[in-house]
Amino acid sequence: MLFKHCIKEVNGLSFVYEHLQLCSSIGKSRLLNQPFLTGENEIENELKKVEHFILFQQNNPTLLHPLVTLLHDVNDIQQTIQNLHSLQVVDDIELFEIKKLAFISQKVADIFQKGKYNDLKINDLSKVFSLLDPENTQIPHFYIYAAYDETLAKIRKQILQTEDANEREQLTWEATRIEDEIREKLSEILHPYWSALQDNLSVLAEIDLLNAKGQLFTEWGWHRPETSTKNTSYHQLVHPEVKNIVNENGGHFQAVDIQLEMAPCLITGANMSGKTVLLKSLSLAQHLFQFGFYVPAEKAQIAIADRIFCLIDDQQNERHGLSSFATELLNMNTIIETVKQGSRTLVLVDELARTTNPEEGKQLVNAFVEMMQRYHTMAVVTTHYGNIPAQCRRLRVKGLSLPTLPAHITPKDLNRYMDYALEETTATDVPTEALRIAEFFHIDQEFLELAKSH
Repeated sequence: MLFKHCIKEVNGLSFVYEHLQLCSSIGKSRLLNQPFLTGENEIENELKKVEHFILFQQNNPTLLHPLVTLLHDVNDIQQTIQNLHSLQVVDDIELFEIKKLAFISQKVADIFQKGKYNDLKINDLSKVFSLLDPENTQIPHFYIYAAYDETLAKIRKQILQTEDANEREQLTWEATRIEDEIREKLSEILHPYWSALQDNLSVLAEIDLLNAKGQLFTEWGWHRPETSTKNTSYHQLVHPEVKNIVNENGGHFQAVDIQLEMAPCLITGANMSGKTVLLKSLSLAQHLFQFGFYVPAEKAQIAIADRIFCLIDDQQNERHGLSSFATELLNMNTIIETVKQGSRTLVLVDELARTTNPEEGKQLVNAFVEMMQRYHTMAVVTTHYGNIPAQCRRLRVKGLSLPTLPAHITPKDLNRYMDYALEETTATDVPTEALRIAEFFHIDQEFLELAKSH
């Protein structure tokens, strides 16, 4: 599974991607083709690279602008390098791109030397640059220089001086023949450097990504997570996209603390109490962690998962020809089959079995929670169903924090009076605040009286 496969599937991941200030196409490609990491060492290596690069950024602010300028000039020349590798004669544009890559490589290496950054190795391509810069211009520009061949220099001079059309044509033909020979010779000399060129291109792509990550994490106040062997915990976890929307509307996004074990956790709470956003936040943070990102929390310890299931109604693509309930059953069965195989799995399910009748819905939720308990699976299940007898950890969203609310309130204003913090509970009943919230929104009074009477 690659990053590009998750962008549309994981809520909030595209928001993060769109805000990464990547400078080059190879930097974007490096991220889009980043694999989902499941090994502790490979995740730690990625996070360590980010940590060290952020320190480089913080300690060398004056070096960042020239670095970014250079990264903007990096082109994806993998095909040119492949042509060089396969002993094809490269043309003038390709020779220019090779020279420019050598030039940028040297400049970036100089910046890192000044900033004492040694995490990534940039191959010395000074010989490549010198070969393609025979006139010592020290600029990333290329054409077949007269300095490559004395005869070529003389012919070009004669072309400018002669007024005879036939002679000019003959001289031009001869100059072209020599230029082709020079291209062929340059291609042959440059062939052994194809691997170093490819390595530098890959390193520059990684630098672009690390630079973008460092800028974003610093600006948004994200932190490096620790890898845990068993449990997952977040202190002040947020969902960056939802937080941005709330802030733009003049509200305040409330961060959440949560601890999870290799066992199910049942979460209850009133409507509009943030249960769904919490699941989306957990899914996003887990994916970010396993793609080598910092996470949107002040502190985090995260257990590695081989599979992540996040079943939220507004994200599900129903299987062709099946109802919502049938789709939910099949998804639930896939989860159970996976955890039975012993796979490290994170399960996030929103309002399980809400599309069937309440009695059978309770039975399904109870059985699912018991299965997660039996197979020691880290699972978070939100529900509106009460009296679920399964043995599990129970949390509830505190909900409305005031006994009375202002006379005039809109759905957008409600979050100001909602406490989204989680608290432990042993109760099997669920909060009953739906009618109260309906009253605050001035729903038809006759309708509300009918609802209360039943």
